[in-house]
Amino acid sequence: MKTKRALYLILLLTVLGLGAHSCFQDLDQNPPFDYPEEPPKPPISEDGQLFHMAFEDNFRDASSNKELTVIGTPGFSEGKVNRAYSGATNSYLTFRLSDMPAQLGSAITVGFWYKVNANPDRAGIVVVSPPSEGAPANAQNNRTSGFRIFREDAGGKQRIKANVGNGTADSWLDGAEKADIDPAIAPWKYITLVITTGKALFYIDGEEVASTDLSAISWAGCDILSIGSGEPRFNEWGHLSDNSLIDELRIYNRALTAAQIKEIINHDSE
Repeated sequence: MKTKRALYLILLLTVLGLGAHSCFQDLDQNPPFDYPEEPPKPPISEDGQLFHMAFEDNFRDASSNKELTVIGTPGFSEGKVNRAYSGATNSYLTFRLSDMPAQLGSAITVGFWYKVNANPDRAGIVVVSPPSEGAPANAQNNRTSGFRIFREDAGGKQRIKANVGNGTADSWLDGAEKADIDPAIAPWKYITLVITTGKALFYIDGEEVASTDLSAISWAGCDILSIGSGEPRFNEWGHLSDNSLIDELRIYNRALTAAQIKEIINHDSE
């Protein structure tokens, strides 16, 4: 009887030892256990998120899992959150709007981190513009639909502006000195354009710098998104390639509030 009990005890200890080894065999790894790490949580609800470029050493939209078209030689650099898009002369990205999971609508939010490089002294940053019928290929400046976020010299500083088309005309969002960034300091700034019912608003670091009444935004003729340049649709005034850094570019099919914009800023700044 004692012999049988001893055998049972040896068998039980063997089974327990194997189980313990299986559970803890990966303690020297990261993560230490066999189950996978959870993906990082988004800063706010992803409801309505149509586009997300994290620029983690690739040019792929996380919302559609589609690769962007690369023109020239843009690269990557240390970002606000891990890695960032690093602009280069005659370089930019384009993305077909038809690859988004839903169409752009009457409400939209475009937000991204931006670290300015003032060379050249003006550039396009994020642009959705229609072509100009009958205009030369290198003189596209139709602003009756879509939006344009860009920068221009302002007494040695860089002024960030936006322009929105309503179908027949365009509206400007120019915050004057409130929208100026000093390139000598070049801090990371969070730029946000929000379109909502009857209004367009422009924010820097979650603070409103400009707004305008807007009957509606039109998407007529708009088929591509440009990142890092006004090319190929908004270049007539010299808003060409941008040597600045861009990070965590998100586009939502809804109008975020100032509080939600600050949630994103706080999340990405942790």
